[in-house]
Amino acid sequence: MSDIQIILKPDWARIVFESSISEESIYADYHYFWLRHNCPCLNGCRHPSTKERLIDASVIPLEIRPLRAVVTTDKDNQPAVAFFWPPIATKGDDGELVSLDEKEHVSVIPVQWLRDNAYAVNRTDSHELPPHDASLITVDYREFASKHAADGQDAAKSSIKLTDQGALLYKAALYDILRKYGVAVIRNRGDNTEDVIYDFIEPTADVISTHFGRIEHLRTDNVENTNNDQLGYTNSPVRLHTDLCYADKVPGFQFLHCIRPADIGGGNYFVHAESAANYLKTEVSRRAYDLLTTVPVRFDRKQSKFQALHTSPILRLSDSADPVTGDKKLEQVRYSYFTQAAQTNVPFSELREWYEAQQVWDKLLYRDDFQIKADLKAGDVVIYDNLKVLHARNGFSGPRHMAGVYLEAKDLWTHLGQAKQKSLETV
Repeated sequence: MSDIQIILKPDWARIVFESSISEESIYADYHYFWLRHNCPCLNGCRHPSTKERLIDASVIPLEIRPLRAVVTTDKDNQPAVAFFWPPIATKGDDGELVSLDEKEHVSVIPVQWLRDNAYAVNRTDSHELPPHDASLITVDYREFASKHAADGQDAAKSSIKLTDQGALLYKAALYDILRKYGVAVIRNRGDNTEDVIYDFIEPTADVISTHFGRIEHLRTDNVENTNNDQLGYTNSPVRLHTDLCYADKVPGFQFLHCIRPADIGGGNYFVHAESAANYLKTEVSRRAYDLLTTVPVRFDRKQSKFQALHTSPILRLSDSADPVTGDKKLEQVRYSYFTQAAQTNVPFSELREWYEAQQVWDKLLYRDDFQIKADLKAGDVVIYDNLKVLHARNGFSGPRHMAGVYLEAKDLWTHLGQAKQKSLETV
């Protein structure tokens, strides 16, 4: 029994069974709702005399998680795993839900039964949670300036210039973070948005102008931009989305430069949507993933002086499959609830299923363990991959001001990639 291990993941448990020294360990993965549904106890889950199941699968929350789990023995002194669950409601005689009078529910499941009924033995196609630790994506420009300020520059002031070597190290750090996580937060960058632009692209390149203008000034009293009759120029919360879903060609990157934070609220949060989609596919619902990658959605931006429409699945896959895995690669996420038009591309009998798939996806995105949160102060910058990372902001009060800029992905990767290569050559 000592060789049995339990690994509690966010949505399922992995049980590593006993094995001989000469053999590789055998493990199996089990959904928590499946484990709870198959509780063998005689205290409400099985009939005391017939041992038939009493608990209805419909009352098991699909999001249920155990409070803890331990290796133990059952009533016959055989190896077992005990799962301690939060209480759930069951159905009474009239079909109404009735709360059980218990602080926790214990399921002692024999290991041999788990082995006999394993449905995911030695599974290898699993994915971890998206990154959600803000420290992993954060650099402090002032730290680079304290070591690499150009001659005549005061490292304590804003918008300072770095030495050539300092700029290479700074941009190499951004390259590494964006390649791995798709989003980077830069603290204390300074107050000049034009300077920030050329952290990411060559001086001969330029930003992507849109129907809003060259630089968006996202604030409630905006007078600089055209077509500012949209949520970004209000103080309302803006939920997770990617930008310009209605455009045929979507900008590869966007950065937000905090000119002034809100008095209250206005915090930003992000989800690495590519990781979230992979997690949806292998850990939660392959059917939902298949629907979101195949069913076309109309994204329709209608404003008083502008209109654009594009149709695409929420998750767009590559045209060709990987020769090794046979899977198609996720190339782009288009997700924007405020420009999503009425769904008319699904037959009547399948529409509910499509909505359920979108709700499963949306619930994942709003889990705390999926999100990276970042409160930006004046002079801070956040940059993110607009094809693979969702962004959002909370509602706010006070004169919050963000400068928003779109960039071509090839311009950014060329510039930061060259800096990364030169930084390695100078080591």
